[in-house]
Amino acid sequence: MSPRRSSRGDAARAVVLLSVRDGVATLALPRARVDLAAAQALCAAAERIAFDETVRVVLLQGPPGLFCLGSEDEAADWPDWVSAIGALAVPVVAALGGAAVAEGAELALAADIRIAATRAWLAFPQVGERRLPRHGATQRLPRIVGRARAMDMLLSGRRIGAREAQRIGLVTLVTQQLAAAARGLAAELAAKGPIALRLAKEAVLRSGDLTLDQGIRLEQDLYVLLQTTGDRAIGVRAFLAKRRPRFRGA
Repeated sequence: MSPRRSSRGDAARAVVLLSVRDGVATLALPRARVDLAAAQALCAAAERIAFDETVRVVLLQGPPGLFCLGSEDEAADWPDWVSAIGALAVPVVAALGGAAVAEGAELALAADIRIAATRAWLAFPQVGERRLPRHGATQRLPRIVGRARAMDMLLSGRRIGAREAQRIGLVTLVTQQLAAAARGLAAELAAKGPIALRLAKEAVLRSGDLTLDQGIRLEQDLYVLLQTTGDRAIGVRAFLAKRRPRFRGA
């Protein structure tokens, strides 16, 4: 894994690029497919992000014109690189510059928000290849698009273009200016209260395992917890002073 500031030569050799600036951790895959070294580097990057208190949002992207075409001969003893991204407490934005296929599409599902270039598409061809998804597609996809659409996508393996993906809720934005849109969204989220961001993500993700009443109680508990933080007081003072708050994440 590369250091936060890499030279051009280092970037060419890297299997995963990680940089952190202004609260945004940009995590980039320089190659089309994930090999064992990249899987290990993704897990290491996720761990580094988890312990970096300056990170408020993660921006996940692939090489130019792509997102990720899957993994190379993945074995059962590989680390779970997709779950490492999905387990991050901070919001993760995936920028799909092109194809997201098989394990690459599963990596996109592990993000919290997906935005796509107009040329992007997703596909889950594993069943047609006489294998099953192993990084959460059968579980995450129905929660995002519904059981019937997920069944269609997983069993047929057909390509889902960016516009269709937006229509069914798989991506939230399709744009011809993906890089600018992704950076802008990440910066917008990073400017918000980091504790509120994490708690909101937690509440939404846990809602699928709870009844409505349990989910509302969780929401109320997290609301009360947020009121005890310094960020809450900073937000109130900024609102009264009609200025932009500078949250500290405490």
